[in-house]
Parts: sequence; structure tokens; C-alpha cells
Amino acid sequence: MPNEQLERGLQASVRIFQLAQAKLTEIGEADALSLTKSELVVIKKAAAAMNRALTALVRESHDEENRMTLELHMLRSIMKREHTDREANRARVFELFRRYSGNEGSTLVPAAQAASTSSSNPLNAPSAAAMAVDRALAALERIDQSVRDLSPVGRVNIHGAGLLSAKLKREAVSETAAAAAGGTKGKRARASAST
Repeated sequence: MPNEQLERGLQASVRIFQLAQAKLTEIGEADALSLTKSELVVIKKAAAAMNRALTALVRESHDEENRMTLELHMLRSIMKREHTDREANRARVFELFRRYSGNEGSTLVPAAQAASTSSSNPLNAPSAAAMAVDRALAALERIDQSVRDLSPVGRVNIHGAGLLSAKLKREAVSETAAAAAGGTKGKRARASAST
């Protein structure tokens, strides 16, 4: 923990400072000072503790700085990729919108016109995925046109679930009506047979 290391280093520093201050007040105006072996051992241990604490703090600081630098580089590369993807998607959407809005009668631009626009500016050329989507949409449009040509009533834009539900209700009502009518006929036949 950085706080524990810092506390140990500060305590060792305080020990050395207090010992030095006590010796300075004891010496007064004299130039020379004598230290005992125990006092030197205390200073040595406090200095070693300070060195260990400072080394641990510097190591942890460097490790944290390296980790933050690595995270910063990773974040920059991620943001660069995100920016590239966003710009590519925007360009693809604008290209599709430009192609599809140019021809309002049909949802697809003819292949010759698409080829001429893409060949005039190679930077605006659609990707392989966009071309595959265009081909699929063109095939779907051709199938839809064939069905419209074959259908005598034309295309109906009504969801089929409602029609199926109405048909099932109608059949249920007709079956209950038939069962009720059959039940009254059976009663009449039994009544006439008994008489």
C-alpha cells in the first residue's frame, strides 16, 4: 500500500530529524560531536527504512504510470478504430441514401448507373458487402415484380395474421351454427319417430 510505505518513510525521517535536533541542542556552540554506536545504529536503521519506503513508492509510482500510459495508448487505438468505423458507416449510409433517393420510383438504382458513379470516383466505390446487399435487393425486387405480374389482384399490403384470425373466427361461428342446426334437426327427427 502506498500510504503504509509513505507512513514508514515519514516515521523513519522523523526519527533521524529528532535525533539530529537533540544532538544539535546538546552540542550548543561546539564544532565537534560524538555519537555512540547505538545512535549510529538507530540512524542506519531509519535511513534504510526511508530508502525502502522511497524505493517502494517510486516503484509503485512507475508501475502505475506505465499502466496508465498503456491504458491511454489502448484507449487511443480503440477510439481511432471507433472513429474509423463511424466514418465508414456514415459514408456507407450517405452513399446508399444518395443512390436510393436519386431514383424515387424504384428503390434500386440500375447497375449501369451504380457502376458509372463508382467508376467516376474510386473513393466512393461501395464495399463488397454493400454490393452484395444491392444484388440481393435487386433480386428481391425482380421476384416482387414477377409476383405482381402474375397476381390478378395486385399487391395487398395487409398483414396475414389478421386475415387468418378472422377466417378462424368465421369457421368457428359456422361450425357452431351448423352444430346448433344439426342438434335441432336431430331433436325433430327423434320427436317424429316417437310419435
